[in-house]
Amino acid sequence: MTIDRATNQYSSSNLRKHTHSGRLHRWLLARFHAAVGSLLDRTDARQILDAGCGEGFAMQWLSQQPYPMVGLDYSLEALTLAERCNPTCRFTAGDLLGLPFADKQFDLVLCLEVLEHLEYPERGLAELGRVSRRWLLLSVPHEPFFRGANFLRGKNMAAWGNDPGHINHWSARQFRAFVASQYQIVACRLSFPWTIILCRND
Repeated sequence: MTIDRATNQYSSSNLRKHTHSGRLHRWLLARFHAAVGSLLDRTDARQILDAGCGEGFAMQWLSQQPYPMVGLDYSLEALTLAERCNPTCRFTAGDLLGLPFADKQFDLVLCLEVLEHLEYPERGLAELGRVSRRWLLLSVPHEPFFRGANFLRGKNMAAWGNDPGHINHWSARQFRAFVASQYQIVACRLSFPWTIILCRND
């Protein structure tokens, strides 16, 4: 079953984003997924954690890979949908600031569109590295373009396009500096309106 076909009373901004019917919106998401996939292909990862997996969208389009994938999220409702749509993956509930995994348990930790929501993003970034043996693949909104795009399409206009759940706002340069304070950056991709970084934890 695909997530687009799943029927559930549960809703979230992430779910609405990934099931939006607009052609341009879907093209931007497909472009983003392709950019993430191209960076993932540069790694030798075999065990992958999706930290902040939400409803499991990233895991669904990565599920063709024959590697063990684990998803973590704090929302039980999101995990219920993720499990329905990714039956071959394993899921667990937990907090990104205190991941319930051993040190260096995964080859790669994926964390897409999560860090902008954290009150203490530097602690979250460190915790992602704790459970990664080598790779981290991260993305955040590319500001101010993300907010500008929202404003131009009439979304969150009272907040000048800012999503109410976003408490951290990084330009591409700022996000690179933030990540480089803890890890070695291997590659950075700009896929409007997101910044994507692949980095090493060794």
